[in-house]
Amino acid sequence: MSCQQYLFLFPLFFLFSCSGDADQAAETEPKPEAVAVRKAMEFTAHRVVDDAKWWWALTIGDVTNDGLQDIIYINNNANGGHLGFRAGSKEGGLWQETIVATAPPAGGTFAAGDLEAGDMDGDGDIDILAVKHTGEWDNAGEAAEIFYYENPGWEAHAIGEAKDAVKDMSIGDFDGDGLADLAVLTFDESNLRIHQQQKDGSFVMVQDITQKGLHEGMDVGDLDGDGDADIVANGFIFDNPGGDLTAPWTMTSIDDKWHNQEGDWSANGTKEFIADLNEDGTPEIFISHSERAGYPLSYYSRNEDGTYTEHVILKELPAAHTLQVFDMDLDGDLDVVTGINFARAVNLEPKVEHYEVMVLLNEGNNKWTSKVIDNEGIYNGRVADFEGDGDYDIFRYPNHEAKELFFIENQTK
Repeated sequence: MSCQQYLFLFPLFFLFSCSGDADQAAETEPKPEAVAVRKAMEFTAHRVVDDAKWWWALTIGDVTNDGLQDIIYINNNANGGHLGFRAGSKEGGLWQETIVATAPPAGGTFAAGDLEAGDMDGDGDIDILAVKHTGEWDNAGEAAEIFYYENPGWEAHAIGEAKDAVKDMSIGDFDGDGLADLAVLTFDESNLRIHQQQKDGSFVMVQDITQKGLHEGMDVGDLDGDGDADIVANGFIFDNPGGDLTAPWTMTSIDDKWHNQEGDWSANGTKEFIADLNEDGTPEIFISHSERAGYPLSYYSRNEDGTYTEHVILKELPAAHTLQVFDMDLDGDLDVVTGINFARAVNLEPKVEHYEVMVLLNEGNNKWTSKVIDNEGIYNGRVADFEGDGDYDIFRYPNHEAKELFFIENQTK
């Protein structure tokens, strides 16, 4: 089937507000001058996959080294599916598949709640991480094996073991030696492990942290400006001690509401993104709830005493399993890409019956306007400059049970 293209042009903007304090959030009009100078964004959606099967774990990277972003995924997650990628194309039509591996090196199945890709061996190309597990819905408590497939050739290299089903993985050079290390967050055991890469390419687990409330949502960045990469997970900050990484990682809670939830598996489900909104060298922490309703989409700024202040962007956004922060309209400040996971929202009580995909445009002074680009949901969406033209595009998987995936091309440049 040929590629279908749709042009989403929404002349009306929906206004949301934020303030420096969560208790003071209120709707306000955007600055007229901010709207007047902005070039109107237009997006064109291309259907590039029509046979996805439970792509719960997917990511984006230029695996083929051709300057175009590719889609990397576990197909049929937890049921014996393969690890593969679809090569990005500007020719139209469905993107072609390459299978990296049909099963882990010693057998079993691929299964993970997250997938990452990066230059793990320092040779300049993008390698692909993978997880061996039975699946979080099958036996979440079983230990998982983590490894990466080396590009090219796809030889598997062991990284280490996770305590149970893997929910999040984040690549970072935590010790500043130029080698990629890995942080792994689990689904069931409230566990965070850090695996340090050695000079010979092997990995050693240097931290094994169990903290009540850890479940889903992690990112990596230098939060305190001391030059090393810290970790934020479920509203906790784990401060990098430096050195060989074996000293205690001091833990701080930025806001208890992101990790004090009780109940079923949906408790403490978050998405988090670290980005320097104010360009002051101390990045902000963006956070949403990935599974439940009743929680805001907010960002937190660091105070001089190390505490954090919440700034509410949206007062409530249910099942927000996408959170990306990039300058989407190229006006010099950071915007937010987010939306509602349809397949989760319809199962909430009360049922949610709207499924916007939005770009929240930063007007300055903690004011945001919403540009709706689709109304049928998004799950684990990713943002990247697909073809290197200087603007940021969106990769949209409509929901965690969808068969199709769309590349939404930004027409700003």
